[in-house]
Amino acid sequence: MSLTAILDAIHEAGNAQVQEIERNRDLRIQEIIDHADIDVENIKQGAEASAVAPAFGERAKLIHHARLKALHIVGDMRESMVDTALDRAKGRLSGIRTDTAYPEVLRRLTKEAITELQQSLKESWKFRLEADPRDRELLECILSDEEFNTKVSYTLDVWGGLIAKSHDNRVVVINTLEARLERANPFLRRYLAAFFETDQKIAEEKRVA
Repeated sequence: MSLTAILDAIHEAGNAQVQEIERNRDLRIQEIIDHADIDVENIKQGAEASAVAPAFGERAKLIHHARLKALHIVGDMRESMVDTALDRAKGRLSGIRTDTAYPEVLRRLTKEAITELQQSLKESWKFRLEADPRDRELLECILSDEEFNTKVSYTLDVWGGLIAKSHDNRVVVINTLEARLERANPFLRRYLAAFFETDQKIAEEKRVA
């Protein structure tokens, strides 16, 4: 083989290597570009998720706080309504002497107090009463009608009702309207709260309908 042929063969071989190198280079470059596109997309999606996730979290937090606030507002309103209802009950009871129903109310309170006291007394049936002087005439009629023979001290200043005591003061039954309302207060609060809650639900259902 001539020198020229040898040089041409070397040149061709070199060209082939160069082409192979260039081809591999181009493939590698395309690989890098393709991966780069994937990485960019992943990065983009990750960035979007990172940006959106706090927004969803913040939205959920805001909704949660809004619901809590609404519950507190509703609870406060219900409590205020209960307080208003109880205040009205106090107002009604404090002026009940002017009501035509009061004679029967005092009669029932008197009989209840004496009956409860007598059930507690084991050795003696003797007792005495304490009442408001404004009830003197009415109470004397009640005691006469019911045939209760007992001493009455008109020393109280109450909305209505009376106090029954054993002769030795060891057993005391307080049956004034103030005491009755105070004892009933926990039950009334629960009852009124449940009533207002039910009433509110019915009103909401009507609005939706």
